[in-house]
Amino acid sequence: VWVQTQFVSAELMEDQLLLLLESLDRKIVSQQLKLVRTHLTLASFQGEETFFVDARLLSFPHEEEQMLTIALVQLSGVQLQEDGSAVPGDQPFEAVAALFVALYALSLLSG
Repeated sequence: VWVQTQFVSAELMEDQLLLLLESLDRKIVSQQLKLVRTHLTLASFQGEETFFVDARLLSFPHEEEQMLTIALVQLSGVQLQEDGSAVPGDQPFEAVAALFVALYALSLLSG
């Protein structure tokens, strides 16, 4: 999946695409989208300091779904922990923006 907007040009990695397919199968895309849209914004990436996301958005019926979500976000350059703490890596905004667009499209397509 390749995304290009006025601000962003990024490509998802093959590993991310596989995790997105698994997310779609598990029907957790909408919760992942809400996590990314609500908390992983440009404001979160100012500096390299730890920030926190709503840990309730990391609460899934099965632990595998939580781990899948954490892995998906980490592949975008943000070290996300089970407690909701997150540390941005080097220039993660573009990768997270590409993830957001992919999740948004999957959410629309899956109804």
